[in-house]
Amino acid sequence: MKLLLDFFPIALFFAVYKITALHFYQNQGLHSAIIAMIIATFVQIAITYIWQKKFEKAQIIGLLLLIVFGGITVYIDDPVFIMWKVSVLYIVFAAALIASIWIGKQTILAKMLGKELKLPEQIWHKITWLWGLGFIAIAWINAYYYVLPSIAANDAFFAGNERFGLSGFDCSSSSKSALCLVAQQLEESWVNFKLFGTMGLTFALILLTFVLMSKHIKKEKN
Repeated sequence: MKLLLDFFPIALFFAVYKITALHFYQNQGLHSAIIAMIIATFVQIAITYIWQKKFEKAQIIGLLLLIVFGGITVYIDDPVFIMWKVSVLYIVFAAALIASIWIGKQTILAKMLGKELKLPEQIWHKITWLWGLGFIAIAWINAYYYVLPSIAANDAFFAGNERFGLSGFDCSSSSKSALCLVAQQLEESWVNFKLFGTMGLTFALILLTFVLMSKHIKKEKN
């Protein structure tokens, strides 16, 4: 249930983008998706608070970064900023996880899951490294395969002129139609990665976590 709630804002972002990007001129598809995701994140935080009687720091951090990067994207009409938000968010989470190995009596994951799972400190450290490095990998994939190529494509298309969002823009009306299409395809690919890529990589981390736990449980039984 909690996992579905965590991915609810991303899923809504994806759905709104796909529905609106084809019907609005310039970047209104992305703008609408960002606004929908901000509203969904507020709803997510409210439901979590009602359910757990407390706020989750990760959700608050995610909301603040979304407002900052999403707000800049909408204001200056440049999708690169919201694309950077994914890398920044995962780097922040990775830094917090890895730092908790040396700061405090328990790692963040041990504090979150320690009541349900009784594992030795060594196993918690391995799981924390797994998630920390996994988050860094997600941040790198997002930056290397989507953000940086998108910056290059947009820079080449606008060539120093005033930039605007290319979602829904008729590329055939431009003399640089090929560059326009590349920029549009990168943005659309990033939206797909934001939902399916991050979700798939997160599930992979969950499976690897179960493997680490199962090895310890087998040793305990033996």
